[in-house]
Amino acid sequence: MSKPLNLDLAKKWVEKTDVFYFDFHKNIWETILNLEKNKEQIDTVSVFHNYPQKKHVKKSLAYDITCIATEEATPSRAEYYAKLLHGYWLRRELGDYSKKLSNLTEDNTNDITDLLNDSHTLIGNLIKLQPTKEFDINEVLEETRQSIFNRKTNIKTGINKFDTVISGMTRGEITIIAGRPANGKTTVAANIARNLVMSGKKVCMFNREMPNTEMMKKFIAMESDSISYRNLRHGVPSSKSKVHESMDFIHKNYKDKLFMYDDIRTLPDTFQEIKNINPDVVIDDHIGLIEYSSNDRRDLRHKIGETTKKYKWLAKSEDMCIILVSQLNRNIEYRVDAVPRLSDLAESGNLEQDAEIVAFTHYPYISRYGEEDSTGRVWTQNEMQLVVSKNRYGTTGSVEVGYSGDSCKLFDDLKAAKSHETEKKQLEMEELG
Repeated sequence: MSKPLNLDLAKKWVEKTDVFYFDFHKNIWETILNLEKNKEQIDTVSVFHNYPQKKHVKKSLAYDITCIATEEATPSRAEYYAKLLHGYWLRRELGDYSKKLSNLTEDNTNDITDLLNDSHTLIGNLIKLQPTKEFDINEVLEETRQSIFNRKTNIKTGINKFDTVISGMTRGEITIIAGRPANGKTTVAANIARNLVMSGKKVCMFNREMPNTEMMKKFIAMESDSISYRNLRHGVPSSKSKVHESMDFIHKNYKDKLFMYDDIRTLPDTFQEIKNINPDVVIDDHIGLIEYSSNDRRDLRHKIGETTKKYKWLAKSEDMCIILVSQLNRNIEYRVDAVPRLSDLAESGNLEQDAEIVAFTHYPYISRYGEEDSTGRVWTQNEMQLVVSKNRYGTTGSVEVGYSGDSCKLFDDLKAAKSHETEKKQLEMEELG
């Protein structure tokens, strides 16, 4: 049975025998306390011989006492089990108080103040007993050291100019990529996914706006020197063998690193797949298409707000980066200045509030086709802007990158994009004969 030292710890929680539910256990406890008071040895034999009214109890008393002593409850954990008993007793007491309150509240003449105060005290004591997460400063310091010196929490997008501004993404945090239709937001997300996979990261993509096959066509075009995305879309590639070569490359290098889903509609199902895969980065394109229960009457603004908050906690608990792709509202189409800003985020201010980084894709060739900017510049089809409007830990600003629509690919500058497109068209023409 319990040693005196352990008994003192247990007595803090077992202040009276009512803590025990069964009379047998109450008598055992009283016997132990009497033995301690008389400074006698506490063991199964002494408890049996000093048990009250042995003549009136069942013949299996010795066996029952021995079973208690040999169960998993060990002396070293006496306080732990005593605390559990105390919690069970508080629950029973609270149940009794609830019944009394229920009976008394039917009669408005009754004063229930004392009963309410006692119930409040019980609830407070019960809450204090609930398990809490321990804080270990050594663990936090080690994680911080890894973050500073080994940069294990930092993940680069692979778009060099973009990474220069944002300093990469951070595990446990959210990045928003937003833009108007046909402004390249999905292509930017696909380029980031490709760069991450090729750097050895595991990526999970939810393609809510397009089928997996269409997203795969983007990857095929990215990995090919001569196949254009336009021809893949129309089903008339210049060379079947080149398509197969690109697909073989993707199979070899993307396998077990890229996971894509285009038929998962709800957030719980989305999170289930994410937890099964445990990726480094999640890309959700786009969150405005996530389905909620038909009984959920909230407007889209509140639904998106809930989505970002749940994604935020998922990112922290699973130690991953989350990229959420979103639409912009139509306000931008009525402004002279077509560069996106935070107020253009569709439906919800939570996107701005919950994300560490908010970046916009701006493709002037589409949004302001043929128009000159304030400097007289006319944008070409190979120029795209990535506008960082929020960066919690760094600077904001806009960077210009090269863009090749036929390759679904981003480059460091306009010159590289034009050169790539020229070479690709020449190769394509050569293959066509």
